[in-house]
Amino acid sequence: MREGTPSGGASAAVLEALLEAAAAVLAADSLDDTLRRMTVQLGALVPYDDLAVYELVEGGRTLSPAFAVGRWADEVMAESFSHDVGITGQAVREQRTRNVPRVDLDPQGEIVAGTEHEPEALVCVPLLVERRAIGALNLYRLGEHAEFSATEAEVVERFAMMAALAFDSARQREVLRSQAMTDGLTGLLNQSSCHERLELEVTAALAAGRPLGLVVIDLDHFKSINDAHGHAKGDRILRAVAERLTSSVRATDVAARLGGEEFALILPGAGPATALESAARARAAIAEVSVGGRALTATAGIATCPENSEDAGRLLELADSALYSAKRAGRNRSQRHTRERHTARLHELTPRSGSEPASYEDLDLPDPLAARE
Repeated sequence: MREGTPSGGASAAVLEALLEAAAAVLAADSLDDTLRRMTVQLGALVPYDDLAVYELVEGGRTLSPAFAVGRWADEVMAESFSHDVGITGQAVREQRTRNVPRVDLDPQGEIVAGTEHEPEALVCVPLLVERRAIGALNLYRLGEHAEFSATEAEVVERFAMMAALAFDSARQREVLRSQAMTDGLTGLLNQSSCHERLELEVTAALAAGRPLGLVVIDLDHFKSINDAHGHAKGDRILRAVAERLTSSVRATDVAARLGGEEFALILPGAGPATALESAARARAAIAEVSVGGRALTATAGIATCPENSEDAGRLLELADSALYSAKRAGRNRSQRHTRERHTARLHELTPRSGSEPASYEDLDLPDPLAARE
């Protein structure tokens, strides 16, 4: 790309508009806001029908959709592809803009699954940060004679220089924000984020007039496993448990690690019965983790909003109280707090055999995850 004014003698007004667009995009406070501002600001500079932003993932080998607007936005967002194929892949590999008058006639043109094969023009600009490709910005116009002019393509190039920096910065902030919210070992929400999410979900539940369930889960005799086999093995078990919990809940539910071997499930729309069923599924999923040929067991405490409390902090206290009451009663069970008796009620969801060990410390455990390897 040449320095100086855009080719075709674009006016100073265009350059001023680019600076204004840059200021607006760089002022965004999140990745989603950055991408949305990009679409608005770019549309004011260069008319287009559809737009897609791709980012390089998996070691820079795959182009994954980060954002899309237009008729086929859902289809675009559903499809990732290798950077070895297509017009976009070529632009990213060679780090040069492709201005294609008719994508449907270009030998490298690829059709996104679920979309129509129709005449359209494309300008594809690689997103570069310090000469490193991080993705691509694609603009489309429909029609047989809808090509982008050289001046328009250069305006998009100049915009993409700023957009790449904004996108990269926003993605890094997003990663840092995610790291601050999640538990480093398991990838689940951490304790502080769990409390914040519980506050939000309680507020939403009360506003919508629907219930909310909370399950607090503690792994039985986990200290014995750590003492006997070391924290490295214990960490592997905790990661396996987190995977099982994530797979056992609904898409709308939230799993978190409260600390140590204690976890929590936030269940929007779940009343007492549904929360109890969710606790049973979670404990059954945990039991899939084998410790020396024996199923890992867990104890669960359950509280629901609004039945038990309409306060997030109090709800957590009640679920925790039910949990420790269940542990005192022998572990490996679920227990629900019941407001009417101001006590906890036992729910034996998993029969306990007389041969179940009281502790894992005397077992011969060559590998805590023997069944998973």
